[in-house]
Amino acid sequence: MVKKRKASAQDVEDAVLEFEEDCHEEPEEEEEVVDAEAEANDEEEEEGAKMIWRPGVDAIEDGEQLDVEPGTYDMLHLAQVEWPCLSLDVLRDDLGAQRASYPMTAYVVAGSQASRTEDNRLYVMKWHKLYKTSKDGREDEDDEESEEESEDEHEAALESKSTPHPGGVNRVRAMPQAGHIVATWADTGKVHMWNLDAHRKALDKGGAAPPVKPIFTNESHTEEGFAMDFSPHETGRFLSGSNDSQVMLWEPAPGGWKIQAEPFKAHKSSVEDVQWKKLGNSAQSTFASCSADGSLKVWDVREKERKKPAMKVADAHGGSDVNVLSWSPMVGELIVTGADDGGFKIWDTRHAAAGPMANFLWHRQPVTSVDWHPTDETVLAVASADDSVSLWDMAVEDDAPGREAPQGADHFPPQLLFLHQGQKEPKELRWHPQLASVCIATAASGFNI
Repeated sequence: MVKKRKASAQDVEDAVLEFEEDCHEEPEEEEEVVDAEAEANDEEEEEGAKMIWRPGVDAIEDGEQLDVEPGTYDMLHLAQVEWPCLSLDVLRDDLGAQRASYPMTAYVVAGSQASRTEDNRLYVMKWHKLYKTSKDGREDEDDEESEEESEDEHEAALESKSTPHPGGVNRVRAMPQAGHIVATWADTGKVHMWNLDAHRKALDKGGAAPPVKPIFTNESHTEEGFAMDFSPHETGRFLSGSNDSQVMLWEPAPGGWKIQAEPFKAHKSSVEDVQWKKLGNSAQSTFASCSADGSLKVWDVREKERKKPAMKVADAHGGSDVNVLSWSPMVGELIVTGADDGGFKIWDTRHAAAGPMANFLWHRQPVTSVDWHPTDETVLAVASADDSVSLWDMAVEDDAPGREAPQGADHFPPQLLFLHQGQKEPKELRWHPQLASVCIATAASGFNI
């Protein structure tokens, strides 16, 4: 089961509501003429054969650290607020679909886990002036910035409006059809609905946004939880699942929501994640749930029987808690699950009895978040408690059998596209649905985009 982490003030010492520098420029030095080939040969003789560093296998010695290689990112920015956030969600905007030009702008909502209950906040943020990451002089000519433009014009900015939140925020979700309506799972055992329209507008128009209170609260769960999701098909339809092993269906009603009297309750332990099906047969009425009991279940809300799912995998990860799941937005019947053992699996729900289509036990710590790429049907992202976020492409095959590779290369499967490190205890990630191939992650150490 995904464990919560309470933060202390030292965790976010000197935290600021602004982006940090993603690359540090070195002072210019006098140009030195060197023999590159001779220098390379000398380095090889001194250092021996090159090897690839393997996270979770190779140790970092005293005095050593991992540095970001700017050339591997098209864009990388870091940000912090006062307290770490366990959960985030992307707010859809009207700036255009599938934007790929720079600078980029993203709207995000997140909730804190402060050391004192009264310090918790719900943040609505605007991240803008997101330019390409410096590549140490390796940019194409078309990407080179004009000399007249000052550095200040290219400094990423974070605008933030917040409101007090009753208790720590375990998870936050924004309604796809109306991003200013936001749901939060509080560690008090209550699920709140919020109208953050004033905060969202204040990010663009300026001025203060007054504190607000929840527009609706559900106290029907007997324990706190993490699982929650808005329907992408029917405005306002909502699910919440908790440590009491039950999933509740919310239907929009005048003045708020009506909680269905009979919950879904086939799980034997805490419900860790729920998500509505995004595409395919019966998507409007189908959702999936996963649990600390190790199972994956698929439900049809049209069925009156709430103790018998339409499909189930009783032991999805060999006895491990199943922490997270995500339906494919491109191939409607596919779902990915992530577990405590560090593995993730892809299932075809039409043939789940045959076992997973893909099974990767690669991360060394629990998987804390999974998300399919919104437009590439074979690409997905995985966050893990081993302080890394991995990007995978299931369509890739090993095209170099027998080819000599650097020492340590065999640790990385061919399907592993990219490994992002540097965040401490990543908790949740999201692909941005409107920014092409942009991924956002939150961790104990802050946000990365």
